[in-house]
Amino acid sequence: MGSGASSRAEIDDDDVTALADLGAAMRARRTQLGLTLSKLSDATGLSVPFLSQVETSFAAPSLISLFSIARALNTTPERLLAGPVSASVVVTASDQGPRYPVTDASDSATRRQLTGLGEPFSAAEYEVPAGADLGGFFSSDGREMIHVKVGRLAVDLEESESTVVTRELAAGDTIIYSTPVRHRWRHLGRSTTRFVHVSVAET
Repeated sequence: MGSGASSRAEIDDDDVTALADLGAAMRARRTQLGLTLSKLSDATGLSVPFLSQVETSFAAPSLISLFSIARALNTTPERLLAGPVSASVVVTASDQGPRYPVTDASDSATRRQLTGLGEPFSAAEYEVPAGADLGGFFSSDGREMIHVKVGRLAVDLEESESTVVTRELAAGDTIIYSTPVRHRWRHLGRSTTRFVHVSVAET
């Protein structure tokens, strides 16, 4: 079984609190469902030691690993990632917000969480250096928007088993689509791409 993690030693000090919040949210949800770490390991393919390290904030999962954990816990990565909302107005500075690798690859893109729990949507900023890994096709329940700030991005939408439609986005472009459609993101060009991703779960 894989680990799918970054060690705590590799995590910036500013993200330690966010990592603790993630571990607490994961442990609370697992306990609520009456699942042992062993059962969660069987459901996700991730090792028990790794899952224990995530819950005790000694390891940070990639977003791909977090999707597996969220599915097994019948929740969403956004719910597990989001920290608490402490005020009616929340400002996240450019150097704030917990950062997570998107995949387990060494050249993974990075996600910065911008919203906390209690919001009607989840927002994150992605930084994708040239050639960075954004993972494969995936789907979820809801709708999402991508707005490209810098660089270029391809969004592949699988309309059927044999048909994939690609939308190429440049800086300033926006796309909105339903997430039950299997989709993936791909970096285009030679410069770093940055985009904002906003998702709303289906109610």
